[in-house]
Amino acid sequence: MNLDAARKIVIPGAIQVQRRGVSRLPHLSEALALVLGALGTLNRSSGVRAINTKMNGQPVALAVIEGAQFGEDKEGNTTLDEIPNGE
Repeated sequence: MNLDAARKIVIPGAIQVQRRGVSRLPHLSEALALVLGALGTLNRSSGVRAINTKMNGQPVALAVIEGAQFGEDKEGNTTLDEIPNGE
């Protein structure tokens, strides 16, 4: 990932869609578009691999982000941290 080592991406709790001054949770198709758009954008600075597999007999789609791992900040929020090569 091409991120400053000290910079971390905080994963928000819930994304709200705002239209005409009213906030709401996104519809399923909007949420899917946000996730795929975010992975596509992240893929430009990192490597994102998609894997289709099964878990407990059910189909599962996995997105693997190279050079990163989840962490936690001081407030308990989930972060996506860059892992420099070789660590």
